[in-house]
Amino acid sequence: MAIIKWKQVYETGIVVLDKEHQELVKQINVLFEAVRDKRGNEVYADVVAMLDVYVLEHFAHEERLMQEYQFSGFEEHQQEHQRLVAAVEKRKTDHAAMDESAARELLNFLRTWLLEHIVKVDKRYGSFIESRGGRFVD
Repeated sequence: MAIIKWKQVYETGIVVLDKEHQELVKQINVLFEAVRDKRGNEVYADVVAMLDVYVLEHFAHEERLMQEYQFSGFEEHQQEHQRLVAAVEKRKTDHAAMDESAARELLNFLRTWLLEHIVKVDKRYGSFIESRGGRFVD
């Protein structure tokens, strides 16, 4: 059972970025199931490793599009990305505790990221880029 099912409310309107966000949702669900089954430590390192790559590639992709379309909130959004990168870096060391609390905390962090960053913050650039014909950009 997934904790999060992809809904239209999560969509930015930029198809390729929404697909990348869907990958994040899949990882949140993997972690949720592991935490629910008290196996959070088993998947924690893999989820954090995926996030490490995800934040670099996905954020670079978002930022490139924001610059290309001259999104006025670029610098503020980039600062938010830097905070999320730092938060992911912190989670690399949290696993050293070797208990389920690190996995639960990571799950809460990712849910908040989805609901606060993607649903609220990313929507701003999404509607901006979409209004300029960028719905199907790469």
